[in-house]
Amino acid sequence: MSFLSNLFSGGASTLVDSVGKVLDNVITTKGEKMQLDNEMRKSELQFQVDMKKLTNDEQQMILGDISNARQREVQVLNAANASWWTKNTMHVMALGTIVITLALFYVLIFTKGLIDDSKKEIILYILGVLSATLTQIYSYYFGSSAGSAEKAKTISDMMTNPS
Repeated sequence: MSFLSNLFSGGASTLVDSVGKVLDNVITTKGEKMQLDNEMRKSELQFQVDMKKLTNDEQQMILGDISNARQREVQVLNAANASWWTKNTMHVMALGTIVITLALFYVLIFTKGLIDDSKKEIILYILGVLSATLTQIYSYYFGSSAGSAEKAKTISDMMTNPS
C-alpha cells in the first residue's frame, strides 16, 4: 500500500528522476548522450510530422464531405423527373429558419409583455439554437469561414513566433 501512496503523493516524480539517473549511469560517454539526444529529437520531429499528416487527412475528409454534399445537390437540381418539392426542400427549410429566427428576434426586441418571464429562458435557448443554425445556413450558401479561421491562426502564429 505504501508504494501506491508514494506514487500518488509525489513518488511519480521520484520515479522519473530514478529512471533519468539510471539512463545517466548506462550512458557514459558524451557521444552516447549526444546520440540519445539526437534519437529523442528525431522521435519528436517524427511525431510532429505524423500529427500534421493526421490533421491534413482530417481536413481532406471534411472537404470531401462538403464536396459530396454539393455534388448531390447539383444532381438533384439537374434531375429531369424530380418534383418541385424535392428540388426546393433545402431552400424552403433554410428560408423558413431565417424567417423564424428574425421573427423571434423581433418579438424579443420590440414587444413588451408578450413573452412571460418564466418562458423567456426557453425562448432564449431556442433563439441560440436557431442562431447557430442560421450561421450554418449562411456558411452553406455563402461559403465557409474555415479558410478565414486558418488564415487568422497563421497570422497569430506568425505574430507569436517571428522567425
